[in-house]
Amino acid sequence: MKFPKKSNTSVTYKGDQSWHNLKDANTQSSRITTFASVYRMIKPFLKFASLALGIVAAFFFFKAFVFDEISSEDSAVTRDNAGYVKRVLFYTDGVLDETWLSGVIQINRNMRLMDINIFEMKHVLEGFDQVIKAEVVRVFPDALRIQLEEEIPIFKLKMQTNEGAEFLRYVGKTAVVYDGIGYSEAFLDGLPYLVPYRHPNQKYLPINGLNYIVPLIDLLEESGLTKRIRLQSISLKSFSGDVEFPGQIIELNSDLIPRILFNAYNDYPKQIARLNYILSYLNGSGNQEVERVDLSLRDSAAVQFKGGKIDLF
Repeated sequence: MKFPKKSNTSVTYKGDQSWHNLKDANTQSSRITTFASVYRMIKPFLKFASLALGIVAAFFFFKAFVFDEISSEDSAVTRDNAGYVKRVLFYTDGVLDETWLSGVIQINRNMRLMDINIFEMKHVLEGFDQVIKAEVVRVFPDALRIQLEEEIPIFKLKMQTNEGAEFLRYVGKTAVVYDGIGYSEAFLDGLPYLVPYRHPNQKYLPINGLNYIVPLIDLLEESGLTKRIRLQSISLKSFSGDVEFPGQIIELNSDLIPRILFNAYNDYPKQIARLNYILSYLNGSGNQEVERVDLSLRDSAAVQFKGGKIDLF
């Protein structure tokens, strides 16, 4: 009995049966979508999402209950401190300082800026003879500015109490007599004395006509004569300050020349030029001792020497 020959064409299935194709077919057939498989896929992302939500929640918690509370407390403190004086800005063209100011007016941090009577404070400050002018200004939100214009002393004045005790006061350019607070002893000691005019009632004050004396003092300073003659004092015994009164004399007393007489009101530059000429002449002639130089004459100056001789220049 003959059997038919085996034929490879008798296989009834078709397809590519390579190893890779079989493996891919098995893999594709095993991918079944379930809840568990989906959860496994998104689980890493859920961790990051929950962490982000936690951070956001913590931020809003701190903002709502911590930061806003601190901010509200700071605002309350700011509101409580608003309007109180925290700074005093003090300026002056003289020598008075903050220590003096604190003894004159009372300012502390418990005072509200708007509660300070700046007009009364100005009046108190200008009540001191050394202060010519005071300016008091509120500088919002928390400062007070105080600016002073002070007297400048040009003379020292010897005075007496009712019991006869002597004491010194100082005279400014506006003829105000005051204590001279804040100046060094060296500066005050270097000032010349002022011998004031005695009024008909035998009073020395007020000192009149000092506005006519100041230009003479300034010229003496500018020309260097104050130091050259070693000025000690200025006498107004013959100077009332009344321009209607004729023949008024301003007398300077110095170490070099005991008495130098100036004609009041008139021609100070010309009189100082004559004095400079006389000093140069005396220096060239061996510095003869001079008792008095009279510059008050109309067209000349008289020099009286200690021996009694008088020369005209």
